[in-house]
Amino acid sequence: MKKTNKWSVRDVITTALLTTLLVVIQLAVNMICMVNDFVSMVLSVGITMFLCAPVYFLMVSRVHKRFVTLAYMTILGFIFLAMGNWYLLPYYMAVGVICEIILWNNGWESKKKLTAAWTISSLLYNGVNLLPLWFFRDTYESFALSAGMEQSYIDSFVRYYSSSVWLVFIILFTTICGFAGSLVSGKLIQKHFKKAGVL
Repeated sequence: MKKTNKWSVRDVITTALLTTLLVVIQLAVNMICMVNDFVSMVLSVGITMFLCAPVYFLMVSRVHKRFVTLAYMTILGFIFLAMGNWYLLPYYMAVGVICEIILWNNGWESKKKLTAAWTISSLLYNGVNLLPLWFFRDTYESFALSAGMEQSYIDSFVRYYSSSVWLVFIILFTTICGFAGSLVSGKLIQKHFKKAGVL
């Protein structure tokens, strides 16, 4: 049956469920990594993007429509909005638009375009940590303290993300993890998901 760009109820449900799974993975990684400042602040985003890549590939490939990534990023932005970070909603919507441009011409059928979209989103996901420090530093620190974070944790966070050396490492690590996750996901799509009839 020929695919169309019109969304069905099944597409909406699939996007909602897999988006929920993506968010759960992100929250779980964040909670686990909180036991160590270095892992939490330097490695956690990269680990998240690597682990989330297969779910993202599955979601986009299964729905097989435009605006899946935009929907996911928008929902993610609303979650951050609910947590008090209103500026991340327009930011993640912009990230979603960039990914949609990459995937526009049936990109969900191309492993290269899916890889490019997820790698770019992995790179830009660092905005969740950078934007508060660049534009809302005072607000971030007061919000973090009111949320129960210790001053030592906040100081470590600021130190890592204010250092150009650490910042370059974090961005490179996150982008490489997103790319590596995409490569693994492409193989999973071909060897397992299609054979299992999931796609």
